[in-house]
Amino acid sequence: MVELGCKPADLQEAMKTIEFPFYDAPKQQIESDYEPNAVKMLSELATAFADDYPTQKLILKWIDGEKDHMAWEAQYLNYIDKLGYKNFLAAMM
Repeated sequence: MVELGCKPADLQEAMKTIEFPFYDAPKQQIESDYEPNAVKMLSELATAFADDYPTQKLILKWIDGEKDHMAWEAQYLNYIDKLGYKNFLAAMM
């Protein structure tokens, strides 16, 4: 953010106005973060930056990370579905 001209004090002030969700259950957090269309949306964004190679390369790297993240979330949601939530939590301990 500093490289983009933002001062730490400005960022701190902006953070005061942002509502951050609070999750009291792991399932809640995974479900709220799981966005099946994320890779598609990022791919469209990468296409929009076809004339800006450095930005497009950054977005493509982001897509790779998002694919891994989405696979992780899908895997854990599948565990919850197959095991049941209480058994899932017990297995994670």
